[in-house]
Amino acid sequence: MSSISCPNNNNSTDFCTQITANPDISGIGVRVAIYAQTFISMLVASWLPYHEKAFRDTSRNSYVVSGSLIIASIIAWKSGELSLFDGLIVTMLTTIMTAFVTVNGPYIRTLGLSINISSLLFTTFWCYWGLQIWADPWNFGIVQGENQGPCDVNQETLFVVFGHSVGATSRGLRGFAIFIFGIGAISAISAFWRTIVWSLKYTFGKAQVAKDNAAVRYAKEIRRKNRGTRSTGNAQHITRYGGMVGAIYMIVTTEQIVKRNPGVKDDLDKWTYGQTIALIMLGQQIMDCFSYFKEYIIERHRELERERRRNATA
Repeated sequence: MSSISCPNNNNSTDFCTQITANPDISGIGVRVAIYAQTFISMLVASWLPYHEKAFRDTSRNSYVVSGSLIIASIIAWKSGELSLFDGLIVTMLTTIMTAFVTVNGPYIRTLGLSINISSLLFTTFWCYWGLQIWADPWNFGIVQGENQGPCDVNQETLFVVFGHSVGATSRGLRGFAIFIFGIGAISAISAFWRTIVWSLKYTFGKAQVAKDNAAVRYAKEIRRKNRGTRSTGNAQHITRYGGMVGAIYMIVTTEQIVKRNPGVKDDLDKWTYGQTIALIMLGQQIMDCFSYFKEYIIERHRELERERRRNATA
């Protein structure tokens, strides 16, 4: 793929001469907030597997935060303020956020309309974003114009695969990425169908009845799996800590990408408004988690008290 020419103006020269980063998108504050939110969601849902509200809300929050980051990235990209490096970081961060909810997708489908709408919107934006990057990584983020020399900075941008540096414009890497996002497009179609089904259920019936029926069907499916396996028969409605290994790998890989691309450290060390917002959203999720555990402890005490009374009257 031939390089395009860089515009001869001061606003876009950096995109041609060196690898740049947008701290509002790829800054340390944004990355830390997303890493923390990922593990908070995973731990809360794993420690409170039968707290449906906690699981639903944390999963939906993962979709919303990831989708918001993609939308912000699209706006920055359309404004000429996003490099290929930023695009790669956003792809990694949004994939990290949804590692746990993706593993537990079958259970999420039973939780009603709102979370399925969130799943649809995120999957659609995620596929669109990934395909935009990998359709033409040689020229992504470079504004066309007239200049004396070619723009080849994207060829110098590095991606990391299992600890090994690979050029972000590698044809093999591009082919694999397009394959993954193509599979994601199938998931988006499936999410669209589920959203239609839930919308019809809510329109022509009661929401709670529809969710209860979905939960009953899913419970029957789990029981069938338990009967049909030679294991101890302890399959559950969610996979606790599901996706943790993948999330850890992607976090390590993301930080390696940041470290191995020269020139971005100074950009990413800047503190920005976008990073502040990301940490504020993290604070809100932490407060929600405290409320979930408080509800669980109160309910647990009530159950123990009821059991004590039954034993006393027996």
